[in-house]
Formats: sequence, C-alpha cells, structure tokens
Amino acid sequence: NRRGQRLLSRMVVSQWPLTVSQMWEDPSTFRAIFYSMLLAVQVGLQPILMKECVSHSVIDASLAFIQELCKLVLALIVIQMGGGLRHCAKGWTLQGSLRFAALPAVNYAVQNMLMFHAYHHVDFIAFNLLNQTKLLSTALFVYLLIGHKQSKMQIVALVMLVFGAFLLAGEAKRSSSLPTPTGNNFWLGVVPLWIASMLSGFGGALSQLALVSRNSFVYSLELAVYSIVVFGLMILLLPASVFKDRDRIVSEGLLAGWGHATVLPVAVQAAGALCIGQVTKYAGGVKKGFAIVCGIL
Repeated sequence: NRRGQRLLSRMVVSQWPLTVSQMWEDPSTFRAIFYSMLLAVQVGLQPILMKECVSHSVIDASLAFIQELCKLVLALIVIQMGGGLRHCAKGWTLQGSLRFAALPAVNYAVQNMLMFHAYHHVDFIAFNLLNQTKLLSTALFVYLLIGHKQSKMQIVALVMLVFGAFLLAGEAKRSSSLPTPTGNNFWLGVVPLWIASMLSGFGGALSQLALVSRNSFVYSLELAVYSIVVFGLMILLLPASVFKDRDRIVSEGLLAGWGHATVLPVAVQAAGALCIGQVTKYAGGVKKGFAIVCGIL
C-alpha cells in the first residue's frame, strides 16, 4: 500500500544522508547517486520492455548472450571516451583478471539465463519485488567475504523487503495453475528467480571486492568476455538434457524468434549492467539494491 511505499522510500533515501554541496564536492558520491538514478530508471522500465518486445518463442539463452555482446560494445565505447583501453586498464594482468572476473562471469551467465527464463512466467511487479530477495543474499555475502555490517535501518528495510517477496511468492504458488500468460508460475518463474537472486548476491559481493582496485568499466568488459566464452562452452560441451536451449540454437539459429524490437530491452539491460558496476564501486552492493528498490517504487 501507499503507506508502506512511503516508509520504504524513506528508508531508501536514508542511505544517502548528504546535502547538495557535499554531493558536488565529492565526485565519488556524485557518481554513486547519478548512476543509482539511471539504474532505478532501467529497473523500472526493464520488465515492461521485456513483456512488450520479447516474444515467448525467443530462446532465453540468446537474450543472455546478446546482452553480453551489447555490454562488451558499450563498455568499449565508454572506455574509449575515458582515455582508451590502455589508459583505463593500466596495471591489468591476466592472472588478476582470472582471479577477480572469471568466477563472477560464470555466476552472472547462469543468473542471466535464469532471469530471462523467469521473465516469461511472472508479471513485472512480482518479478521486480521477488528479485529483491538478492538484497538479503548480498548483505550476507558482503559480510562473509568483506566484513561489512549493515545499519539497523538497512536491516529493517531488508526484512520488510524479503517479507513482501515471500508474500508475493505464496500468491504466485496459489495461482501457478492458471493458464494466463501474465500469471505468476511458482516453479517456472518464482523458483528460477530465487536461485538467480541468490547468485546475484554472491556475484555482487565478489564484484564489490574486486572493484576496490579495478576500473568498473574494464571490469564490466572482462565479465562480458568471460560470459561469452562460458556461453560458447555451454553450447559445445553440455548435453541437451542439461542445456535445454542447445538443440533449438543448433537447428533454428541463435536469433530464432527475434524481431526488430527485441534488441531494445537487451541493450537497456546491458546499459543497466554498466550502471551496476559504477554503483557497486562507489556505493556498495547493498546500496545498489536500495537504488533498485527506487526503480520498483
């Protein structure tokens, strides 16, 4: 209800207790708030774009793969505008890249495919709210891997958010037998989304740890490259019983079911991934989650 939304909004705003002058004096804080606003807009638009522009005949894995290609191109463009790859990737080593980016890339590749699958089986409001269970997993993994604790206000907001997500999940389970395309299917929509949210929390903590000493756009570029490699290996090595999209990709092609508008939500999602890198670097994984809540509201 509106009262609950206002309370949650105050909790979100309380994460940024800064004056305008303080924001302009600290470039890092300005970047965190600016990219948080962009991320909120992307999160609010994404499920609507997916419902309007992506048909059910599109291969889920193709969405994840093309998203990584878009992210790679966008990251290269931003890096070139920022002085070029040689300047932005100063001090880069293959060993460090494998250490900090390879595991998160595998994590995100699986997460993206689960999320694209869930898009077709839950409505956009339920999707956004259920997806925020990753806030709890992010807070847990940030504490376990980095040692950062949350404030009392953050803990209250996290509990409220997760409680609301469980209420939505219960409603989805009761209506999972409904044949309507916009209904919430528990096993095909809610469960994959929960798994993706747990993976998101783990990957977010790994990324926050890596971004302490790395350029966020170069890191996004690394994740895209490794994710593309992982996708290729999945097609080549995994049997169809495990990777269900493999047979369709081989027989119909990667872009089966795509239309002219399909690339729009994929490109927007890729742009949101770059914003996530900036917010994670300058604000942290948990505050990134609160920025996403603003997009939902």
